Amino acid sequence: MWNVERITTYQQITAQSAKEFADEWEEWHKGREARLSADHGWLSLRSIDWLEDGKEKTIEGFPGSFRQEGNSVIYTPEPGKEVVNHGEVVTEPKTITVEQVADVNVEDFDYGEIRAQLIKRISDTRTYAVRVRDPHSPAIENFEGVPHYEPDQKWVFPARYVPNKEWKSSVVSAVLGDISHDETAIGTLYVTIAGLEFPLTVFQGHNDTSGLIGKDENGNDVYLDNRTDTDDIAFLLFKDATSGKETYGGARALTFNIHDPQQVSYVDFNRAWNLPCAFTTYCTCPFAPLENKLPIPIYAGEKTPVHQY
Repeated sequence: MWNVERITTYQQITAQSAKEFADEWEEWHKGREARLSADHGWLSLRSIDWLEDGKEKTIEGFPGSFRQEGNSVIYTPEPGKEVVNHGEVVTEPKTITVEQVADVNVEDFDYGEIRAQLIKRISDTRTYAVRVRDPHSPAIENFEGVPHYEPDQKWVFPARYVPNKEWKSSVVSAVLGDISHDETAIGTLYVTIAGLEFPLTVFQGHNDTSGLIGKDENGNDVYLDNRTDTDDIAFLLFKDATSGKETYGGARALTFNIHDPQQVSYVDFNRAWNLPCAFTTYCTCPFAPLENKLPIPIYAGEKTPVHQY
């Protein structure tokens, strides 16, 4: 789950001493780096293999094979190799079916400390992929921290959040050109900078959890998309005049709690974070929507990583 911005008022956060503000930011920053470099965090990704309908696919360094048949994927284990799914060793072929067109983190398969995550994405040419997570990936082994601007309260601005009366689908492009993300637009954040108010589209938060299953109207098991249990989390993608220069070109992101929309009174760009695609090529991150481009440079938050793995 994303690390969600704490809820305090604009007056409270701007009244903090510089040291109090920096100390709180440092705690957030350390947590952010810890999650990135965790055993199965985003930096653990070492590969992504897209499946092709009707073809068997073996994954380097992971036993067994994956085969896509329409909306289904069959994982066939390798004899003598202990692969675990939902806490049980897989001893025979396992068929997984996801009927809906959606972004779904489908299932995790663990072989010791190596994890193969089956995902489904929205595309005309690519549907299922297997991402391998390895606690000894090159990105983790070489991680030296996330480059960033020094925290400064001048990059905290007053803001107000207006939820949409109805949530609506909003298709945005992604890092891989033939893939799109069907984001859920849930509201607008109005940010006031130098007396001007800028409206920014806000999406529902994501999760990175695999194997979430619910029931359809007929009581049948169905996989849930990666927006599950994120109703109170706002996910904001934005670009500014530093994007593609000092900061990652696809987008940076902010998250904040919208359980009580009226409590949202500021935006802290010091906590702008890089999407996983800034660190690794093995992701399918969305780009910021066109309307979320700020015409000024935001010299706050995370900078472009030195290396992309």
